[in-house]
Amino acid sequence: MKKGLVPARIWGLLASEADRVVLFRRGPSQWTRVYLWDTATDRLTPGSWFQGRLYEWMSDLSPDGEHLLYAAQNLSPRQRALAMERYGVTMDGWTGLSRPPSVRALGLWSALAGDVGGVFLDGRTINVVGAEALIRPTAFTVVPSFQFDPLVALRQTLPRTGWHVVREPARWYGMGEAESFTLRKEMLELNFSMAQYRRFVRYRWLAEGPAPDLEGATWADLDRRGRLLIARAGRVFIWHVGQETELADLNADQPPRPAQPA
Repeated sequence: MKKGLVPARIWGLLASEADRVVLFRRGPSQWTRVYLWDTATDRLTPGSWFQGRLYEWMSDLSPDGEHLLYAAQNLSPRQRALAMERYGVTMDGWTGLSRPPSVRALGLWSALAGDVGGVFLDGRTINVVGAEALIRPTAFTVVPSFQFDPLVALRQTLPRTGWHVVREPARWYGMGEAESFTLRKEMLELNFSMAQYRRFVRYRWLAEGPAPDLEGATWADLDRRGRLLIARAGRVFIWHVGQETELADLNADQPPRPAQPA
């Protein structure tokens, strides 16, 4: 990575019943790329670039890893005009259903009072925030939701993959560092906190003996084989039996630039 560049921020969603992980790689701030990681073979497949904001903490991966439910926002005049042309609505935010690593919508719901996101209740039932279905997905049962924030989403998505709640704040917005949202999965501890509308995530290894490097980690989780997967400074690592191996450096992966006039 070039000196002075801010490293990409990476977050992952694990499938509970398959060796699949979806990675969100954010950077620059208004661009996110989606990747599909097969943890059985450690093959990483790059997918769609999204211009705008994908809210990874309010998104979810189906138990079989075949479908992604994502929360999105794009406030550009171009996006608003495109939404009006296609769907007849002004749409700044939306919830989409896709096959990762693509974000091409198989299902699409416009934002409800600015709220976006959803979770899988099972492989074919989804709980979605949305005022209006603009694209109705086939073979899915949709349950509408009218109250949704990261705390609601994470409370449902993380326990499905083995996390259990240790401490839960009374509210998400304004909870502060003193009453963080804390979860544990085997020897891994995860803390979410907010201060002045800035969100923080911190990890801690609780076992004695050799410890993984979790300083500055933007995401970490244990896969179905018990390996610790870590994202740190725009790079992805696997920590197993006391040894860390780098899988990929995603910092060099940059969004497409518009064609320049001749």
